[in-house]
Amino acid sequence: MGDDEGDEKRSIKLGRRRKPSSSSLVKYILGVGGAALMLMIFHHGKNKGIIPPPPRLRAMTRTYLHQDWHKWSRRDFRAQFQCSHHLSVGKKSVPTLEYWQTLRDVYNSEVDSSVRFDDPVPPTQGYTLNENGAPPYYAKLSPGKGRGLFASRNIQEGELVDGIEGGTKSDMIFTTIDAMRRYLLALPAPMACDVLEWTYTQKIVKGGPPVLVVVSDISSLMNAAWDDDADPNVMPKDKTSSMLLYATRDIKKDEEILMSYGVFPGGIW
Repeated sequence: MGDDEGDEKRSIKLGRRRKPSSSSLVKYILGVGGAALMLMIFHHGKNKGIIPPPPRLRAMTRTYLHQDWHKWSRRDFRAQFQCSHHLSVGKKSVPTLEYWQTLRDVYNSEVDSSVRFDDPVPPTQGYTLNENGAPPYYAKLSPGKGRGLFASRNIQEGELVDGIEGGTKSDMIFTTIDAMRRYLLALPAPMACDVLEWTYTQKIVKGGPPVLVVVSDISSLMNAAWDDDADPNVMPKDKTSSMLLYATRDIKKDEEILMSYGVFPGGIW
């Protein structure tokens, strides 16, 4: 046997390798993806730091690593994202415009691309409440409560403070629990923890099914009156609707606006 012929046979023999399984391919792709992300740590922009992975890649990676995500409860998400640590931070900053825009962009990417967040009032000021513009409040840190809302002017008893019949242009609506789960998996962990806190159940259409709602502006920061010496100063006028919150008494400028979370219907998740 000549050397050339032997080399050819050895090449053929070595070429007879078992095709990799689909799971091995996925692991390989994820490994390459992880390596690629490591190459993105150098960010030559105004804010230097790690470039976060795109939402779709983040969601795909998490669903691969946690294939039981369809069954996760809110408690499971809180444990996975270590929300107890995030929520224990005593001085969390008030969300920036970039923060709110990220929540909206991920919603368009992962849940509903047809929704347009085109309110002229920026989310850092709320939304268009009426002909006067934004609601009469602003966001800042609240002693002992974290972030909260405070009256930007004197508010009279009976005045509409928050809410629009039918919802606002900041609303992110989730008609299924799985849609909410996919959205959370696509977010950075601290944002996902915030969304878990801000999610509530609401009937958008009278007589319609309840859905999950997250409002992507500062109105999500409204705190409840937990202390015995503090009563809610905004409430719905009747128990059949929790969309519109009116001042239950005169509210002074810079006083914190407090509601009761009990006005919301029972959660579906």
